[in-house]
Formats: sequence, structure tokens, C-alpha cells
Amino acid sequence: MILKDEKIASTQMLFLLVTVVSATAFLFVPAITSETAGRDGWISVFFLATGFGVTVSLVCARLGLYFPDQTIIEYAPQLVGPVLGKTIGLLYFIFFLHVNAIIVREFGDFLVTAFLPETPLLVFNIVVVMLAASAVRNGFEVVVRMNQFVFPLFIGVLLIIITLNIGEMNPGNLLPVLERGIKPVILGSLTPSAWRGEVAVILMLLPYLNKSEEARNTLIIAVLLIAIILGALIMASTMVFGSLQDSHFMFPTLELAKYISLGEFLERVEAVIVIVWVAGITIKVAVFYLAAVLACAQFFKVENERPLVYPMGIITLVFSVSMFGNSRELVDFISKVFPIYAFVFELFIPAFLLLVATIRMRGGRRNA
Repeated sequence: MILKDEKIASTQMLFLLVTVVSATAFLFVPAITSETAGRDGWISVFFLATGFGVTVSLVCARLGLYFPDQTIIEYAPQLVGPVLGKTIGLLYFIFFLHVNAIIVREFGDFLVTAFLPETPLLVFNIVVVMLAASAVRNGFEVVVRMNQFVFPLFIGVLLIIITLNIGEMNPGNLLPVLERGIKPVILGSLTPSAWRGEVAVILMLLPYLNKSEEARNTLIIAVLLIAIILGALIMASTMVFGSLQDSHFMFPTLELAKYISLGEFLERVEAVIVIVWVAGITIKVAVFYLAAVLACAQFFKVENERPLVYPMGIITLVFSVSMFGNSRELVDFISKVFPIYAFVFELFIPAFLLLVATIRMRGGRRNA
């Protein structure tokens, strides 16, 4: 495997995971969460989704300690046998490919819906897939270095959006807390939990980490940073617009950016958001693209994965434009279907493999 020979530091992995999860979450999650949890959406994001993300992190990091130089595609057959293990590997390949197609569709739908409704969706999808394909072919280190430039801009833009809207915020919009009880908060946490669980892509990236023992702290810190970012955005949009209006916006973060106006000096900040967001989602597409290519190469035992990059891009493009008829279908899927679907791959299968690995390791020590 050519791509697996590269190594990165835990700090680089941390920044990468924050970008990967946040790139689409900060646009889609606030509206979806507010629609279900209302003014308590920040509780869903800060606490319940964070708890899920930390659990995923602990499970994936522990598996990484058992198999520091292997991906889940490689060690699953060792744990549960060739038939079930290969089946799990195939399912993960399909999962990463499918999720990447969804990400590409989110990218295209955002630009078409918010800015360029006359432009065909396929145009934007082709652009982002081509950019990501170029990055993947040049190696994981290229993706990581791109992110080192994008990450501070990404965080900086979000801080600017929140800071410049402080004067418009009404903390009373967050009260009363738990007005409708705990059930809407729990239901509202499902989508942000599925997004937070995307850190499970580490199951394919752990061999890149130069110190596998640092994976747990890296993942947990990433999950906490994402919680702060998304929680702050949901609180800000709720305090500015109120939970009812917030849920009616498709992209509340974009509306916050449009709301910024300092006389004639600073307006149209949303244009800056789009530039930074395009860079961030290109990173995210590249990471899931890489995961799908690696999974395919390892499943079919292909030594050089680079010839797989462009065919994988074509499949991703086809899926991205054919899976959903319109933006409403996309949002319905990621709010109602995707959480349950994602939980299986983000937590349930890794937890099952960890249980098997733990039993085998303990049994091996007893036999010794």
C-alpha cells in the first residue's frame, strides 16, 4: 500500500478530524437540531452528541491499540473469520463510498440552493470530486498540509460570525430550558451524534498516525472542539433568530453571516464563508475518498491503489446526483435515516469487534 507509508502527527490528525466533521455539520446540523429540539438544541449538541462522539472515540482508539498498523478492513477477518470479516470489510467500503457521495451532494445542493440556482448541480459536484481526486492521488500528506492552511481560516470565520452578531443576540431566546421536556432533546441529538461519529473514519486512518497511543486523546479533544463549535453556532443562531425562525432556515449559519453589517464597511460576509467552506468540504471529501479507495484496495488486495482513484470518483459522482431527487429528500435522509444507518458503522460494528478482540486477548494471556 503506497498511501499507508505516510505518517502524520497527532496534532495534524486532530485538526483534520475537526475540519472533516465540522465542514458540513455547521451548515446542516443547526436547522435539523432546532426543528426537533427547539431552543434546547444546544443541549443536544453540547452534551448528548458529545457523549456519543466520546464513546465512538474510545472504541476506535482501543481497536487502534490492538491493531496499530492496520485498518478495520485488514483486522476484521483476523477477529471474526474470513467470511464475516470480509463481509464487514465490504460493508465499510460501501459505507465510505456512500457517505462521500452524500457529502458531495451536500456541497452541490448548498451552492445551488443558496447562491447559483441556475447552475446544474453536476457542475459543482464534478469540481469538488476532481479537486479531492487530485489530492488523494498525491497522498494523504498533501490532504493534511492543505488542512493546515484551511483549518485556522475555517475556525477564524466561524469566530467572526459569532462575534459580530453578539449585539443582535437575545439570551432570553434560550429560555425556558427543557420547556418541552427531555424527549425532544434526545431526538434532536440523533443527527448531531451521527455527524460527531464521523470521527470513526479514524478506523481507516490510524495507520497514518505516528504514535497510535495518542489516538484516544486526539479523538476526544477533536470531539470536544467540534461540540464547542457547533454548540456555539446553534446558541448564536437561536439567540439571534429564535428557535422557530432558526428551524425554518435551511442554513442558519449562512443567515448569521448575512446578518452581519457594520455600516457600509463590512457586508456580504457570506461570500467569505463560501470560499472557506468550499476549501473545508474539499478536505472532507478527500478524506472519505481516501477511506473508500483504501477500503477497496485492501478488500480486493490491490497493491497500488492509485489507479482506483478516478473510477471511484466517477462512481461517487453518479451516486451524488442520483440518490436524491431534490434538497428536501437529502435533508429528510440525513435527519431521519442517516443517524440509524451511521450508528451501525460508527459504533455498533467497532464495539462488536472490540469485544471480540478483548475476549481473544484475555484468552491468549490466560493460555500463555
